[in-house]
Amino acid sequence: MSGDNVTPFRPRPKPVAPQRRGGLGFNTHRGKAILVQLLTLAAFALNVFLPAPPWSFLGMGVGVGAFILAYTNRGEGMPWANTHHEHALRTLLIGYSIWLLGSMLSYLSPYLALATLLIHIVTAIWAGLRALIGAVLATMRKPIPNPRGVLV
Repeated sequence: MSGDNVTPFRPRPKPVAPQRRGGLGFNTHRGKAILVQLLTLAAFALNVFLPAPPWSFLGMGVGVGAFILAYTNRGEGMPWANTHHEHALRTLLIGYSIWLLGSMLSYLSPYLALATLLIHIVTAIWAGLRALIGAVLATMRKPIPNPRGVLV
């Protein structure tokens, strides 16, 4: 009867999945958190270095892959790993939103192409720093202090 002592409308907590071995370490909570941060970093780096339309889809594909990996593992890991997935999701969403708005400036006037380039570079530096700091903290198995923040 002691197992029935649960509030009727509160769901039972989900057990944390055990650590798995094998592969390149990407089956573990730490490996997934590092992979999400590195994919986020790669997505913005590819968009900076390959801006032409046929090759820019490569960066977008890496970004979509990072988003899917972070979204599917968001509630399944350890609490510190969940902060990394939330951090990567927000980095991708905010970064690509600013990137898109900056790209729209070049359609308004050809004179705003320099502003578009500046916005893209600043956004890539911002997202790169966030992802790099997240990767370092994931390597040390430390949570992101403020995963819903805009800075770090």
